[in-house]
Amino acid sequence: MHSIEKQARHWHSAAWQVTIVLTALVALAIVLVACAPIAAPARETAATEVATEVATEVATEVATEVATEVATEVATEAPAEEATAAPAEEATAAPAEEATAAPAEEIAMVGDPARGGYIFAITTGCGCHFNRDLGAPAGGNKFEGPFGVIYAPNITSDPKTGIGNWSETDIVNALRLGVRPDGSQIHPIMPYMAYSNLSDQDVYDLAAALKQLPPVVNAVPASQLTAPPAPFKPLNAPPAVAPTEGVERGAYIVAVANCGRCHTPRGEGGAPDMTRFLAGAPLQDTIAPNLTPHESSNISVLSEEQIASFLLTGIYDDGTPVEGPMKMIIENGTSRLTEADALAIAQYLKSLPPVASE
Repeated sequence: MHSIEKQARHWHSAAWQVTIVLTALVALAIVLVACAPIAAPARETAATEVATEVATEVATEVATEVATEVATEVATEAPAEEATAAPAEEATAAPAEEATAAPAEEIAMVGDPARGGYIFAITTGCGCHFNRDLGAPAGGNKFEGPFGVIYAPNITSDPKTGIGNWSETDIVNALRLGVRPDGSQIHPIMPYMAYSNLSDQDVYDLAAALKQLPPVVNAVPASQLTAPPAPFKPLNAPPAVAPTEGVERGAYIVAVANCGRCHTPRGEGGAPDMTRFLAGAPLQDTIAPNLTPHESSNISVLSEEQIASFLLTGIYDDGTPVEGPMKMIIENGTSRLTEADALAIAQYLKSLPPVASE
């Protein structure tokens, strides 16, 4: 495991986290048929406490990283004029196929903010929205690229400058489809593709957690975009119930945490090369390591237990502590996983088709 960080010094999710992201907002950031929730996690933390702590730790690193990646990823896209008070952000290009996600308005569901805090941690929070001067995810961070200029919106519960007047359903629609309450489209800096994978209950739980963020007044400038963003159309309908164990659970968490954003190489147009999913990719001045079990990757020689232990503790198999960006990802994200979820991620990574690193 030691050489994973040595070769890249970065293991990425998350999460706003743009992110999870961050980014997942929440990232924000921000981006439906009653169902049974997954078992309450053993390491659950109060939503507000988790959200604030995670966002504080990851804000600067995620903001810089996302701004760089988004500029490349959406260089060939046609984005749009963004409203002043918008929800979460971070991004992936909108798929061309017809959306299959049901409108949130059709779902009668109530979110659990405590469970939402756990989902927030899985995505490593919404660091892009965190305002260090105000000590809250009150927005204002600036992102520039071929798309123009975007300011991360205020995602606290302030009714005038934040999302305090948004219902949980409004937030769900922003998380899954990138649509504001007025019907306008949020720019795809928000990780719609990642959050659209959340189950009905999980996405409402995350929305409930965001609703409990303390209100902070901060009027964010209107973004200035070169063109309107295309509507986001998910390729697949989200699961009504989140998987609870094994490889399926691991795949679910990896998708929600948006690990592929850093670990999947991109083609000439900047879109992820899904034929080489999680096979490692250049990331700023380093390399995000290969997470498939190919012989060129250390994942192939690590046991599931070793991988899970690293995600929970940040300690390599030789006893060396993790440093750099991955330290924040672990401290503010994966270390909050239950042991079962960490093991599920390891099982999923070990089950992937092996792909050689470039």
